[in-house]
Amino acid sequence: MRRGFARIAAVVVIAAVPGHLASAQTADVEPALRRQLTVFLAAASHTPASDADKRTFDAFFADDVIYTRSTGAVIGKTDIMKSLDDPPAPGAPQSTYGAEDVSVRIHGTVAIVAFRLVQKLRDGTTNRYRNTATFMNRSGRWQVIAWQAGRLPD
Repeated sequence: MRRGFARIAAVVVIAAVPGHLASAQTADVEPALRRQLTVFLAAASHTPASDADKRTFDAFFADDVIYTRSTGAVIGKTDIMKSLDDPPAPGAPQSTYGAEDVSVRIHGTVAIVAFRLVQKLRDGTTNRYRNTATFMNRSGRWQVIAWQAGRLPD
């Protein structure tokens, strides 16, 4: 009887350890992903993109990312990186980007970050989008493997 109880207690302790480690890792990952999003949005606010901004984009997006724009167009990393070299359209207002209502869900090596993207134009216009980014941890590095954007009504 004692041996049986000892085995059950050992199994319970062993089973609880991975959960504890996972929650500790989750506690570290969420703020890191939030910071990564903030740094990315700051880089996206710069026009034209500096070399540092381009490095931020390159590190943020995985090479095999699937990016669905709010228009429904699907692009990849090559298109994203190429767009950083495009000059702004004449008369196009400067935009700054921020995130509100950020939710992070971590599932092992995958994390979902959903948020409201706020685009503020220099002319005072504000546009809002709902975005969902799927991050994957590959070799200790979190990168976006999928991005979905949808414009919210005014």
